[in-house]
This record gives sequence, structure tokens and C-alpha cells, in this order.
Amino acid sequence: MRNGPGRPRRNKKNTMTLRRFYIAPEAVDQEQPEITGTDAGHISRVLRLAANDTIELFDGTGKGYRARIVTASPRRIALAIEASFPLQSESPIHITLAQAMLKDRKMDGLIRQLTELGVDCWMPFHAARSVPSSGAKGLNKRLARWEKIAVEAVKQCRRGRIPQILPVSDFASVLAASESCDRKILFWEETNQAFALPKQPGRRVMLVLGPEGGFAPREVEQAGAYGFLTAGLGPRILRAETAALAAITLVQYRFGDMGARRLATADPSIG
Repeated sequence: MRNGPGRPRRNKKNTMTLRRFYIAPEAVDQEQPEITGTDAGHISRVLRLAANDTIELFDGTGKGYRARIVTASPRRIALAIEASFPLQSESPIHITLAQAMLKDRKMDGLIRQLTELGVDCWMPFHAARSVPSSGAKGLNKRLARWEKIAVEAVKQCRRGRIPQILPVSDFASVLAASESCDRKILFWEETNQAFALPKQPGRRVMLVLGPEGGFAPREVEQAGAYGFLTAGLGPRILRAETAALAAITLVQYRFGDMGARRLATADPSIG
């Protein structure tokens, strides 16, 4: 018997892959938590879930929940939380990625992909060669859009934590924020220094990537005074957004949860 369009497909044991939705941490302790807005419409109209169906929730702080739908309408889904559990999909290292502002909507796609790759903190900033952008009002709208994109990306990739997205700042603020990091790497296409990770990266790593025009030499000098290593990403000139993805992937592979050691833990046959 078919489940109907959009309905989760149940297997022979009457189980199903639970649909996943975000709930604010402060709502979890309410007597009857609710989902409203577009997610409510998606649950009731698209997925056609109803009373007594079960969904999974995450609160963005590393906790997950199994919840039963009490009542469902396109505007409001009332829930009863039945179980809580820790989510185990976060990297063992804390990665802050400071990205110089890019043109158009490149930053929108970048925050989605960086969230999937496990970035913990995203710090957009204006570099000397960044293209001038809109005023404070426009930046506030972009920040709200980035936060929404990050939540959707966490939902899709089944992470437990929503990355922190800081307000757009300047290069001096990036350097000041780096003081709390164990390792700091600035990627610059004009350096002859190959990208080489230290044996022990520490728990907190900061990666800094420039705009389309690259960093000015003065910025590289300033970063060096703060203890940054300067590294390149090979002989080819990468687009700014490609460089950011390459940088975090390299760090996650070597020290995070994307490398051979992670695979060996999951599958002993992988050496």
C-alpha cells in the first residue's frame, strides 16, 4: 500500500527515517513545544504528517529529540517530546573561518557549504581589497539570511550544532579574535610557502581567507605579527570561495572527522 505523495516511506518493521526540524532551545522545556512558520506548513501540507506521527528535532546546541505530533495544522504543530539524546556529528576541533567579503551572493552559498563541512564560527569581514557593500541595514539583512541558511544546512547534513555567525567586522577584529586560537593560518596566493599542517593543531583553529583580489601585503604582515602562518593552496589560482572550501576540507581531513582515522574507526577493514 502506498503512503501517499511526500509521506515518509515505512519499512517492513513499521519504522521510518524521521524527518528533522529545528526547535529553539528555550522551547524544549515548554509543556507543549510548537513548530510554526514555514516548517509547520511543510510538515502538514507537504509531508502530510498528522497526530501521533513522530519527528526528530534538534536545538542547535548538540542535543536531539524524538517528538510525537499532538496536533497538526499549516500554521502550528504541537508536540510532545518523548526522548532526548546527544548528537555525535561534530568535529573534534573547533574551526573559526574568517572570510573577507565577496561580491554578489557568493557568501550565501559559501555559508551553506562551510556549515556542511563542520565550521563552528564564521567571521565575515571587510579586507582592504573587498568590494564595497551595502550599508548597515543591508548587512543586517544579509546576516539574517546567512543565519537562516546555516539552520537549513544543519538540518540537511544532520549536524548537532548551528555555527555561530558573527556580524561583519574588519581585519583588525579578526586579528584580535585570533588571540584565543591555538593555531592560525592565513591563505595567500602570492606566498611560496606550501600548506603544511603542524603535527598538533590544538583544539581551536582559525583559518583566514581573502577577497577576490586577495590580501594586501600589509595585511599579511599584520597577521604574521599575530602569529599567523601564511600558506598557499597549490600552483593554481583558486576562486575565493573555492579556496575557503579547500582550506577547511584539508584541516578536517588531517585533524577533524573526515580523515583516515575516522574511517578506520567506523570500518576496521579500512587501514
